Amino acid sequence: MAANTIQVGQAVRRKAKLWDRVYPYISITLPFLVIALFTIYPVLYAVRISFYQYILTKPKSHPFIGLKNYIEVINSYYFRTSLVNTALYTVAAVIGVTIFGLVVSLLLNSKAKTAAALRVIILLPWAIPAVVAGLMWKWILNSDFGIFNGILYALGLIDQYLPFLANPTLAKVSLVLADIWNEGPLAAIFFLAGLQLIPNELYEAARIDGGGAWRIFRYITLPLLRPILLIVVVYETLTAILVFDLIYVLTGGGPGDSTSMISWFAYAEIFRNLNLGHGVALAIVIALITLVLILLYLRVIRSEEMVG
Repeated sequence: MAANTIQVGQAVRRKAKLWDRVYPYISITLPFLVIALFTIYPVLYAVRISFYQYILTKPKSHPFIGLKNYIEVINSYYFRTSLVNTALYTVAAVIGVTIFGLVVSLLLNSKAKTAAALRVIILLPWAIPAVVAGLMWKWILNSDFGIFNGILYALGLIDQYLPFLANPTLAKVSLVLADIWNEGPLAAIFFLAGLQLIPNELYEAARIDGGGAWRIFRYITLPLLRPILLIVVVYETLTAILVFDLIYVLTGGGPGDSTSMISWFAYAEIFRNLNLGHGVALAIVIALITLVLILLYLRVIRSEEMVG
């Protein structure tokens, strides 16, 4: 009887050990299959499509054309124009969002009586979906009844309403302003979190040594905010490169092609020109650009850690 009990116990332990060895692989396999089904397979299928001629008006003709889609997309006038527009917009938006977020975070971190209320209010623009924000700014900047034109006219700064969304330069500026208003609060929260981690003793010591506000900001605040600054810059860079909803609602890529970003070009190739091969090839090019930026980001972070 005792021998049987021992054998049963050993069998149970063997099963338990086997399950302990198998369970980690089972727990990883199921999520991996889901990811493969909804992420990896679509990506591989998209890469495959980019090597074929996929024009939706010719549903039964999909010949293999190799790199022709990539060559035609990269050599097109619209690619060069959209790339320049995207670069200019990204630089302006990233600088604007970073400065806005930094200034607002310094205000929120101060001992002003309104700081507590502003910490709640500042999140509202970021919480509003980009499509809704685009519609709001489209009404605000309207050349006939826009409130922004009304304010400028009432202050005597203009003698007639300006066509913000019909002028190529003003349309670009309007798009950047809408992005700063929509993305700036998130940057402000990031910077505020970093500011609250800086010990007050450093500021008190600097004031005792006669440091002014600018010198304290330059030699204490800014260096200690560098990791947060890198995160904000990279995140906003990727957001600006992939922007689509604001363009779709606010300018529609116009006037002309003045606000046609690279993401808008991909949309137009697929849904307007009905050339799925071109659109997918362009999407892969965008993905490669963002991948390069991520690698540069990781390299900067690694160098910062080595210096630290």
